[in-house]
Amino acid sequence: MLCDKCHTAMDATDTICKSCGHAVQKLNRNWSRFAKISIITLIIAAFGAYIALYNLGMINLNSITDFFGSASVVEEMPVADVGHVVQVPEGEVNVGGEIVPLRRDEEEQIATLSTILETVDAYIWDFSAFNPIISNMGYLYNAASNEFVTMELLANHGLDYEYLAEDVFILYLRPMDLALFDEISFDGVSAAQMGFLTVFLGYELPAGIGLFSRFGTQMIFRENLNHLLINNYGSNNGEIFRPTMQDDIYHATVGMISGANPDEDVFIRYLAVDDVHGFVAFSLSGDKQVITNYIFVLEHENDTLVGVRVLATGFEATQHPKVAVNGAVPNFNFGLMPNYDIANVSLLSGDSPVFQDIIYAMEENGLIEEGDLPAFISATAGFAYAVSVLGDGFFIQRSGDSWNFMSVDGWREWEQLMVEHVNSPPLYIMWQQ
Repeated sequence: MLCDKCHTAMDATDTICKSCGHAVQKLNRNWSRFAKISIITLIIAAFGAYIALYNLGMINLNSITDFFGSASVVEEMPVADVGHVVQVPEGEVNVGGEIVPLRRDEEEQIATLSTILETVDAYIWDFSAFNPIISNMGYLYNAASNEFVTMELLANHGLDYEYLAEDVFILYLRPMDLALFDEISFDGVSAAQMGFLTVFLGYELPAGIGLFSRFGTQMIFRENLNHLLINNYGSNNGEIFRPTMQDDIYHATVGMISGANPDEDVFIRYLAVDDVHGFVAFSLSGDKQVITNYIFVLEHENDTLVGVRVLATGFEATQHPKVAVNGAVPNFNFGLMPNYDIANVSLLSGDSPVFQDIIYAMEENGLIEEGDLPAFISATAGFAYAVSVLGDGFFIQRSGDSWNFMSVDGWREWEQLMVEHVNSPPLYIMWQQ
């Protein structure tokens, strides 16, 4: 080696230059080996961190450069073409007595679809506890995140990206609806299973639409599938209307409820209809604090309303009422339902101290006679709605230890005040007369 100062040749064991007396600073060999290992370790760790961040979606491939210049570390992933195109036949399968061409042999086709279906099932299982999964226009839909479950979405939940090249769309249908068409058959499927919403993977075939589910492979003609999605799963059923006592549909709804409760007065707490369905929340005179929900269908003859028929009940007690309603009536428009969950409603009972305070305050303000009750009153800890025996409506709001009263011109004005001035207004306490 050479002296750092005078560049005279030295032995490897020398610590002082024999020519100029300069002390030699030598790098410890063990430290040199450690430095090399550390540098290699840092490079591996950095690459590992990159892979982790990429998998978490925190790195944009377009912004990554390699260690030696501006070239990308990995080539940009091409966008998969997932448009619905007719597959190029490379095989065929017998579906319902008809030979249907495939773009691969049957074994490969079934294996691919089975893998996709397993991923869909896992997605539903992971999310259904807190993100309601429903059928929206016949397609699988996450109601909490307001997004359709697509192949691209599944790629973010465990499905290999290679499957994005598959021309598959994800339907959520009841087998009983599909069985209405001659080309569909569900041999050996129980009546109970036929009524449950089921995932079907749809893919284009020259002869129609292939359907793959846990019940096997089916095929439906394209026009029949379109008809099914529009008529059985389309929720655009006309303008939403809020009936009152002046409307025939109101009296038909009360009559439907009274038929099952002949000895009770019916109080409509919320009522909305479109051209096909209706939603009603109601209580009975026996206990105004118990609210029940019905989904019903409007029945017409020659464009004339002849009655209403209940389609679903009891869903107010479920964790996700919209999921229960969707399973029973897939083409029901959720816009008919109020923006609150009956299962979480907390109404004051008639014998509670706070409820008695409201009655006493009404007596003090001369709104009712002492010892009397209004024709209707329902309350929470902060608000109440009351209707006197003369039909006068009152907006009642708690202020500290007292209650403030405001006269309102019926439930519409009361509802407007609540919506404009109260976060998450308890609309269920009103009487929609």
